[in-house]
Amino acid sequence: MGIFDGVLLAADIDGTLLNSRSELTAPVSAALTSFVRRGGRFTVATGRSFAGFAALRPSVPLNAPAVLSNGAYIYDYDAESVLRAEWLSGPFEEALDDILRTFPGLGTELHWPDRVAIMNFNRWNEAHMTSVRCAHQAIQNYGETPPPWLKILFVDEHEVLRAVAGYAKARYGRDFSFFFSAGNLLEMQNTGIDKAEGVRALTEALSLNPKDVYTAGDAGNDLGMLRAFTSFAPASGTEEARAAADRIIPSCDEHALAAAIRLLEERYVR
Repeated sequence: MGIFDGVLLAADIDGTLLNSRSELTAPVSAALTSFVRRGGRFTVATGRSFAGFAALRPSVPLNAPAVLSNGAYIYDYDAESVLRAEWLSGPFEEALDDILRTFPGLGTELHWPDRVAIMNFNRWNEAHMTSVRCAHQAIQNYGETPPPWLKILFVDEHEVLRAVAGYAKARYGRDFSFFFSAGNLLEMQNTGIDKAEGVRALTEALSLNPKDVYTAGDAGNDLGMLRAFTSFAPASGTEEARAAADRIIPSCDEHALAAAIRLLEERYVR
């Protein structure tokens, strides 16, 4: 029996698990390995797709199913099975057509679990794909790679995306959620699908007590899970994320999750 038996920690990747250079630092890796060895369950809760997590997966001491694509896709690596795939539904093609007519040239990523298709490929798309090391293809229109998709990601200058978010929420906010996962990344998914809901589903699947479930995140797509569970936000996170969290931990460049695990030790070591 380990001191962390029955405890789950679900963490965002970029800016939380990884530092600002997209590195998994040695102190964080060691802390997570120790947490798992003492009975804890660790997983990621991320906007990254299955493909976007693939390059990083071997270096992460994961021992619970991963919450991917902001909760739309849950994958059990041990069983090599999909626990959930929630595809975009409703008038998503109508919404996409309207948004692209209104904002021509808008960088747009269409996400499946295993690949990404990109319309209006720009420097922010390039930076995003370089960061996540994800297989992708450039297309002229989405008819080349038809739906269903897990999510749509708009990638452009922040001021452009703020205008897109205001326009899209006013017209399609009943059917879809629009939220920032970074300054240059605006997510579009079915209403009701988010990391909080994904972590809740995982909590039930693992028969865990919600009071022993913890989350960590730094950005707009983490707010739901930060509010739904006892949570940590790095000091480097957004103001909203810090306000939503129960505890502020050191920045991602100061080994944020290692600090979170030290706080869990204080709670569970008797």
